[in-house]
Amino acid sequence: MALSKIKSRTGTRAVQGVLALALITAGAVVPASAAQAIDGCKNEGLTAGSVDGRELRYDLSTRYSKQFYEARDLWNKEGRIKIAADTATTYTDIDVSDVTNSAVTWSGRWSTSAGADDIKLNFAYLKNYTYPQVRAVIGHELGHAMRLGHFDNRGALMHCNDNRSVTGPATLDKNKYHQVWG
Repeated sequence: MALSKIKSRTGTRAVQGVLALALITAGAVVPASAAQAIDGCKNEGLTAGSVDGRELRYDLSTRYSKQFYEARDLWNKEGRIKIAADTATTYTDIDVSDVTNSAVTWSGRWSTSAGADDIKLNFAYLKNYTYPQVRAVIGHELGHAMRLGHFDNRGALMHCNDNRSVTGPATLDKNKYHQVWG
């Protein structure tokens, strides 16, 4: 049976599962990151986050500024954390910038740092994403900056993989946000 027939009849996830099983059966070791992408991710607790008080101040240096502003505005509607640009009288909490690195497996990445934390947007992958998909990646990384961990649910913006079915904060994301921030 051709791969396209399997894919159309049973779905991509089943095909990935069959491929993973074939690799395991053949004695190949599947890296943890590949197993996680195939099996989904676990529901996680909170991240360290980048919020300072009730603000998340950013310095923006990305080709995806329009998508960033839209993702920011979607989170700001929740009303507990103010995501705003850095000014001369505030401290930068996150630096948002672009990288181009096809040797890694991520499209976006939030990470802590000694100074301002970082959100890196990976052009190597994002160049092939739709506008709403790029906004979803940025919204997801902003979620980490606001202490939100992953959900094992494709209907959540904080799903661990870019195959999520939403492009903005969904009910699960909003509930976790309000659990953390009131």
